[in-house]
Amino acid sequence: MRIKYLCFALIISTITLSAMAVEKSASLEQYRSKGSKRTYQFFIKDQKIGTLESRFNGKTTFDDIGAFGFSEKLDIDFTPMGQDYRLHVENMHFVDKGGYYIGDDMKLVFGDQIQTLYLKRTDDSLSGYFIANDRRQDVSRPMPEPLFSGDNYMIDQLECFLAFQDIAVGDTIGGTIFVPQVLATSAIELVVEDYQMVRYGNLFDSAYVCHFFQPSEQTAYFTKDKRLIRIEQPSQNLSIILLENPLDRGTTPAKPFAFIDFIKRLPIYLVFIIFGIIFASSFIWKYHKKYEIYVIFVLGGIIYLLLHLTQFPLQKWYGMQYMLPGMQAGRSLFLYAAVIALIPALIQTTLKLIPIVILYILRKPAQSFSVALGVFCGLGFGLYEACAMTGASYQTGRLAVLSWPVFHQLFALIFHMTSGAALGYGINRGIGHLLGIWGVLVLIHTITNYMFVFLQKGIFDVGVFELLVAFIDLLLLLAVFVMIKWARR
Repeated sequence: MRIKYLCFALIISTITLSAMAVEKSASLEQYRSKGSKRTYQFFIKDQKIGTLESRFNGKTTFDDIGAFGFSEKLDIDFTPMGQDYRLHVENMHFVDKGGYYIGDDMKLVFGDQIQTLYLKRTDDSLSGYFIANDRRQDVSRPMPEPLFSGDNYMIDQLECFLAFQDIAVGDTIGGTIFVPQVLATSAIELVVEDYQMVRYGNLFDSAYVCHFFQPSEQTAYFTKDKRLIRIEQPSQNLSIILLENPLDRGTTPAKPFAFIDFIKRLPIYLVFIIFGIIFASSFIWKYHKKYEIYVIFVLGGIIYLLLHLTQFPLQKWYGMQYMLPGMQAGRSLFLYAAVIALIPALIQTTLKLIPIVILYILRKPAQSFSVALGVFCGLGFGLYEACAMTGASYQTGRLAVLSWPVFHQLFALIFHMTSGAALGYGINRGIGHLLGIWGVLVLIHTITNYMFVFLQKGIFDVGVFELLVAFIDLLLLLAVFVMIKWARR
């Protein structure tokens, strides 16, 4: 029975896609090149209160210990926050190849008070000293496990923590970090809630939305090339924004595909695969002996990959050339978001049509088989998209299956399969029907994309947004089902 070939094709395609996933760095040099600099600016509302400069010095030694070094310089004026003092920190921060803490050689200035902190981790202990008011206090405490550090306002250390995590929408990440300035550990926990276009300063980029619950509630925006570009701390009305200088940006070598990473993500991929098989089961049962369904399934996945050459660059170009200048001039986000929503609708609907047209020209299928080809084209496209946009983390022992991002991708899979069926039906009904169906699908896709603006503006919460999109997808499914059934009478 050839249904096994479909399952094999699904799994092989998923393995191919997993090589594209953003996985944790194997070493510091995978996300920071020697000499690269990060400059972060701190704002209370629109008032700048401070700056952090971080430079990666590459391989070095710290008290005869092999290490990787960062030069950090922090200046913050706390007066706008209701605290009458300024903080100045100069620090040499050291970690190992995996980003784990090795030590600090730090000078802190609080107003007219000068303090020195020297810490070094060796084997399973931490030692050093703290000097304040010319009084030295030795430090010695156990540290049996290697830990990431997350010192106060040292954003580059938080970026290092994120760079060594598997990041995907729906992940829950937790652990423990060391906070050198207070000589204590702290829990850290976050959920990766979304992947979206983010403004930071005068630039835009796509980033994972990381909602931290510990050690403090904040939202961090982390890009696929492992840059922490923005942080929002609502309790303090504090925004921290990366001041981007392309000349300071190092290249980020791609990590080779590791089969163990695929195995770790396989369970949540299987959720989408099983859901897709169930949804398409009637077509699989009827047409599993037709090799064309396997061909168009693979083609559906390939056209998703083409989005990296079409949709994504076009959206980024439009954002930089028109959206950003317009918003800086005070124009409405609602106006520019309409074009951002239209671009993927046009490109994705057109790309899904291409394999259907090719097989229609080559095979001249009957209408029912043409519909099936459309379903499998949408299945291939939708599975690739779902696996690219959603993953799971086992670091806390929890699998984020019951989450809004997974819910969203399941209904996106329904949408892609339904729209593929509609296109397959339309091509058998003539060019007029096909263009009409294509136009309706573009319109519906644009509307669901545009609704995301209301979520960003806080008009909808995420639950209302996802349920509305799911309702629209189900209405489309019902309409296409009735249309095809009516045509068979």
